[in-house]
Amino acid sequence: MKIQYRIAADGSAEILRCYGSDPRIVLPGQIDGRTVTAVAAYAFSDRKASEESEALEYETEDHRLFREGERLLAGELVESVELPDTVERIGRYIFYGCRNLRVLRFSDRLRDIGSGAFTGCRGLSCLDVELTEGKKTCVKEILGDLWQRIDVTFRRNGAEAKLVFPEHYEEAVENTPARILFTQHHGSGNNYRQCFYDREMDFRKYDSLFYLARAQEKTGVLTDLVFARLMGLEELTKEAEAGYEQFVREREEEILSFLTDRGDMEKLREISSRSLWEREALEHAIGYASEQKQGEVLSFLMNEKQKFFPGVRKKYEL
Repeated sequence: MKIQYRIAADGSAEILRCYGSDPRIVLPGQIDGRTVTAVAAYAFSDRKASEESEALEYETEDHRLFREGERLLAGELVESVELPDTVERIGRYIFYGCRNLRVLRFSDRLRDIGSGAFTGCRGLSCLDVELTEGKKTCVKEILGDLWQRIDVTFRRNGAEAKLVFPEHYEEAVENTPARILFTQHHGSGNNYRQCFYDREMDFRKYDSLFYLARAQEKTGVLTDLVFARLMGLEELTKEAEAGYEQFVREREEEILSFLTDRGDMEKLREISSRSLWEREALEHAIGYASEQKQGEVLSFLMNEKQKFFPGVRKKYEL
């Protein structure tokens, strides 16, 4: 990758533009011995009015080997961006128009985000955050600019906590007789986006909102949300854990169909490790897995039935 940059007043480097062929962009923490602390405005946008005339250039080792197909990495060409732990600020409209951006990785050292940074980023679905100094992050600011579902992973010392923030949108509704316009909120995502205190994630508040999600979200979203909490265990109270487990039992038939379609063995094994099987739901899932020709899932479910509900075994064909 070829990088255009400039030197800041404090001697650090600020990245201006990137050129290369890989839409999965990993920025370096050092450029010519200078620490990268910032990424400039419009750096990954294809709507920048003009380019820097006196930018410095730096080439990574892989760019020296593979120059073919080099192009400006901006707009719809950008699929994922990994910022180094050294980056403290990103400029305004940095990802403006990056509609194919799916994943953004950064650390808790990123504290300053320019206005309009995520304008048009309707495909962004995953934030991966490395906690190096504590629990304060800029996640709330990012979520506040996006309406779609966003999955956030917090990482610290090899451990991780995953959270699902459902989508939400607002609708202007007119009360014609009263000639009044009012805003109606749809989806539980706006409520979940308020689960921060002084830039720290409030896990207890997050768990307390599950009743809202149950009333407004589809089974797939709820399944991912519930298992993210059950499998992460970050500040998960016994009460919240019991509530999530009860949801699995109550919706198990739907959940098992959803997991079977995705071939999600990790979550199926979590159900088993917690002994959450309901016999009727398990039998239904075995039949469904057979119909969908999901061999690995079918084999697993049949073994679980024999282990938890031993008895006469039916034959299922793929």
